[in-house]
Amino acid sequence: MTVAAALVALLAAAPAAPAAAQTKTITFSGMTLTVPDGWTVRRLTVNPDWLTVTTEKCGKNKVNCPSFELVGAKTIKGGNDMKGYRTDRQFAPGTGVNACRFRSDTDHGERFPSDRPLVNGFRPVGARKAQYREWAGECYSFKTNKTVKRFTQRLWYLPKEKVLVVDSWNNPELAGVLARARW
Repeated sequence: MTVAAALVALLAAAPAAPAAAQTKTITFSGMTLTVPDGWTVRRLTVNPDWLTVTTEKCGKNKVNCPSFELVGAKTIKGGNDMKGYRTDRQFAPGTGVNACRFRSDTDHGERFPSDRPLVNGFRPVGARKAQYREWAGECYSFKTNKTVKRFTQRLWYLPKEKVLVVDSWNNPELAGVLARARW
């Protein structure tokens, strides 16, 4: 047997390429998303109208992990200790200062320095169109008031369905996941 023939025989006997990555489905307010199997879903016990989907493995001691939020009608409306969502503003539902998502200390907060979105338009969420906005955000030091890290908050809002998707980690897969959503 020649070397070339042996190589062809070896390649023919090699196992097939691995199957496509495993996926799972998330259902929220009538919307079904197919996401990578490694993404983790958490429902807040104090607010069943809010899902956090962590998109990376995260250590036990890490305060914030790359994720996105699925927010429903009750949270969008506001009430109790939550501000409602306004389409002309960023999503910051708490009534106090939010801690910086990139830091584990309590010496840094988050803010949005502009009342104008970076991007304002529409994006697909399945067969539906969502109002889409991107907002410039930053983490800052409480001691010096100086910016220490910048981020972009992306929002997909479906007013008829009362669903808001909030991504402050700029997950590169999320727009595609949302475009393939089923209703």
